[in-house]
This record gives sequence, C-alpha cells and structure tokens, in this order.
Amino acid sequence: MKLKFASCFVALLCLSLSAPAQGSPPANNNSGANAQSSTADKDQAAKRAEIRRLIELTGAAKVSVDVMRQMIAPIRASYPNVPEEFWNDFLRQVNADDLIDLIVPVYDKYYSLQDIHDLIVFYQSRVGQKTIKVLPQMSAETISAGQEWGRGLADQIMKKLREKGYDKTSKAPQPASPIG
Repeated sequence: MKLKFASCFVALLCLSLSAPAQGSPPANNNSGANAQSSTADKDQAAKRAEIRRLIELTGAAKVSVDVMRQMIAPIRASYPNVPEEFWNDFLRQVNADDLIDLIVPVYDKYYSLQDIHDLIVFYQSRVGQKTIKVLPQMSAETISAGQEWGRGLADQIMKKLREKGYDKTSKAPQPASPIG
C-alpha cells in the first residue's frame, strides 16, 4: 500500500515536471528580424505576466498546493514512524511559484492575450468571484460523483465478464450465509 501511494505521488510529480519547456527563438543577425523578435519577446512577456495575474486572481496556485498537501496525506499516513519535522520541512520547500512556472506555458498554449484579458474581467466579476469560491468544492463533489459512477460501471462490466465466462480469475459475489 505504501509503495502504491509513493509511486502515484512520484508519477504525478514526474508528469508535472515533464511539461514542455518554452525556449527562446534562435538569434538572428538580421536587424529587422531582431526588432520583430524584440517586439515579439515583449508581447510574450506581457502575455505571460497577464497569465500570472490570472492565476493569482483565481487562486489556482494556492488550490494546487492544497491539492498537493491532500495528495501527501495518504503517503504521510502510510509512514507513521516518520517524524512530523520531515513532513513540515518538505512542505516548507514547496513553492507555488514553481508550479506557476509550469502552468504558464499551458495557459499560453491555449489562450490568446485577449482570452486572458477576458478571463480576468470574468474572474473580477461577481459570478467570477463566486466561481472561484465554489469551484474547489464543486470539483471535489464532481470527482466523487465520477468515482462513484466509475465504480458502478466497473461492477457492471465485471458482472458481464463473469456471466459471459471471460473472467475466470474472480469469483461472483457469494450470497451471505446465515449464521447459525
């Protein structure tokens, strides 16, 4: 069980760190191209600054750090002999800016600067603020509903596999025997 939790945590960290890096374009000796590149770099920097503003406005980085803390909880519970200081030191080293650095290129890929501005306007509105407030709980509830739905589907497919004779490794649920 400990290995399963630790493996999941490591896999999630690796996936988040494997986000494609956004490098600078190669330098060009053409002065006209350099002027265009300089303008493009400024535009890109402005867009990324607005993305950071949006992320801060929505609290996405804080929510992500909170989710990370929740992910660590089962690992922590699996290692009861590990001192509290270890976990506290680890959590102090977690920096939301590191996560933001990984998220910005994703927003950049899918949203234009105008989209980012529109999102900022939305999240500053009354309904946008409400969305920020209720979205974490709504997400938790929808994830829970999805998990329940998925368990039901898994039960249905396993039942059908057994009925058709495809699953010979698991046994059909046995009716409870009367005690006596």
